[in-house]
Amino acid sequence: MRRLLEFLFRFKEYAALCGFTCISLIMMNFGNTTELGGYRSIVVGGIGWMQSAFSWIPNPIALKNENAALRELNLQLSDERAKIRQSIIENAKLRKMLEFKKASTIPLVSADIVGKTTTEARNYATINRGKEDGVEVGMPVVTDAGLVGLIVGTSDDYSVVRLLVNRESRIAGKIQRSRIDGILIWDGEDALTMKNIPKSYDVQVGDEVLTSSYSNRYPSNIKIGTVMETRDDGTSLFRRILVKPAVNFITLEQVFVMKLLPNPERILLERESNKVGKPMIPQVKDR
Repeated sequence: MRRLLEFLFRFKEYAALCGFTCISLIMMNFGNTTELGGYRSIVVGGIGWMQSAFSWIPNPIALKNENAALRELNLQLSDERAKIRQSIIENAKLRKMLEFKKASTIPLVSADIVGKTTTEARNYATINRGKEDGVEVGMPVVTDAGLVGLIVGTSDDYSVVRLLVNRESRIAGKIQRSRIDGILIWDGEDALTMKNIPKSYDVQVGDEVLTSSYSNRYPSNIKIGTVMETRDDGTSLFRRILVKPAVNFITLEQVFVMKLLPNPERILLERESNKVGKPMIPQVKDR
C-alpha cells in the first residue's frame, strides 16, 4: 500500500488526469444523451480518423502469429514438394526398369537392395530375393543401366551379390566399336581397369564396353561401362584402359537377377583343360 501511495504521489498529475477522465466518462453515461450526442459523434469520428491514419502501423502480435503460420505452411509445402519430386524420380526409374524387363529375352527376377557390405575393398550387396524366388548362385545381376555383379550366396528369402567393384570380380569384356577383347578388374580406384590391351589396338575415350561372348558367367552384350581414360606405360607393351561403370553403385536400389546359369559342360571342359599335364583330347597310342 505504501508503494502504491508513493507511486501515485510521484505521478500525481497523470493520476489526476486518469481519474478526471474516468469521472467524465461516467457522467457522460448518466447524463443527458441528447446534449452529449454531438460531442460523442466528434469523439467517435476523431478516434476513427486516428485509427485510419495509423492503420499502416503493423500489429506486432498479429505479425508474429502470421509469420508462425506462414513458416508452418512453408514447411508443409517443402515436404510435399520433396515427396512429389521423389515420386517422379522413382516413377521414371521404375518405368525404365519395366521397359528393360519387357525387352529382355532372359527371365528376370526384380529385387530391392536391402543392405550393402564393404570389407577390405570387397563390395557386396544383399537383395530381398532368394531360393524361394528361383535365385541361385552364379546368376548375373543387372539393371537397365548395365551389369551389376554376380550372385555368390543365397538363402530362402535373401541373396548376396558380389558387385563389379570388388577385387575378386573378373569380367570378360569387349570394346563395342572395335570389337577388342580384354579382362576388366577393379583395383580400388573410381573406375574399372581393362587389361591385356596392346598399345597398337584402337581404343578411344568414350568407347562403350560390353560383356564378351568369351565369358561363361555373363551373357554377351550387356553394358559394363564407358572408356574414360587410356594410359600408356612406357615399359610395357600394353595400354591401361580405365572404364567408368555404367551403374552408379552408390545410389543403386533396385536390380534384376537374370535366371541364367553358366554352362556346366563348358565349365568342366575348361577346368579339365587347365590342369597341368592333362590334354583336352585323349591321345591314341601308336601300335
